Amino acid sequence: MQTPYMIDWAITNRCNLNCLHCRGMAKDELSSETILRVTSEIPSLKPRWVIIEGGEPFLRQELFKILKTFYEHNIKMYLISNGMLLDEDLVRRLAELNVNLMISIDGADKENYEKIRKGASFEKLKKSVAIANEYGILDSCPMTIGKHNYHQIGKLFKFAEGIGYKKITFLGLKPCKEYETYVLNGEEYKKFFFSVIKNQKDYQMDVYVDEPFFMPFLEEHDIDYSPNPENGIIVPDVSRCIFGEYMFIETNGDVKPCTFAPVTIGNVNERGLNEIWKNMQDSELIKSVKDFSTRKNPCKECKYLHECGGCRSRTFNLTGSWRESDPSCPLKERII
Repeated sequence: MQTPYMIDWAITNRCNLNCLHCRGMAKDELSSETILRVTSEIPSLKPRWVIIEGGEPFLRQELFKILKTFYEHNIKMYLISNGMLLDEDLVRRLAELNVNLMISIDGADKENYEKIRKGASFEKLKKSVAIANEYGILDSCPMTIGKHNYHQIGKLFKFAEGIGYKKITFLGLKPCKEYETYVLNGEEYKKFFFSVIKNQKDYQMDVYVDEPFFMPFLEEHDIDYSPNPENGIIVPDVSRCIFGEYMFIETNGDVKPCTFAPVTIGNVNERGLNEIWKNMQDSELIKSVKDFSTRKNPCKECKYLHECGGCRSRTFNLTGSWRESDPSCPLKERII
């Protein structure tokens, strides 16, 4: 049986911030007994890596028990935090477990950062980034991009470099409150991508863009990229939409084929994770969504269809259909 590409796990719905782009949290959390059982089941699924997030994961008391289990099974780990609760002791413990720490920023300066991430402190952010750098565990700064900040890419690079980051992970805004107000259209994505490419050269920072049409965009415009995480613009070996090829575990135990999909395959309170993964692979809905032959034009005739596929959760949220073309695609005028 195919193993999950990765597992994304929101271990708590509690958070000390109120961010503009928050997708919202399930009301319930797993019990301590259940969260540790699920932790013990994950290694048998052999994901390439696990992402631990929330909410704010440091607000979950079992966090280090979870991380220790994955460390003992040699599972690569990424932990996404807002950095407001970090101190040297926590960072040292993360370093001992080989955790890759990602501290989000989203704003291009102190004013925008604190406006977008309500409740955050710019001064605390700088301190947390410095400590993480000192212990060698800072992976990158996730930046969620939408209409509110896509025009500030140069400032975002300058801001990130100035506080000590060496890599930026750009995340396309996914379904959240007032989504249609903030999600980028194709023309805006085109401007965003060109700005990222230019600023990557100017600042010589590693860049990863989490959008399935980013690699086709680079190929269409003859832009160099590499799967090597130490080489400028990074594109993984699987760049397409991986809907149904990984698992997202919600705070209440719901398991979804995508972090942002309104589809639940099972709940870990009722079934084991291995059984849910098998059910996901057997799901007729998942098979249909992953069947590129069912896509509508212009996506269906696109020469990059199998390298991209468009974001299925965004497409469903904006069109009500799993088979439509991604409304945010920046290549619609060039791809057929």
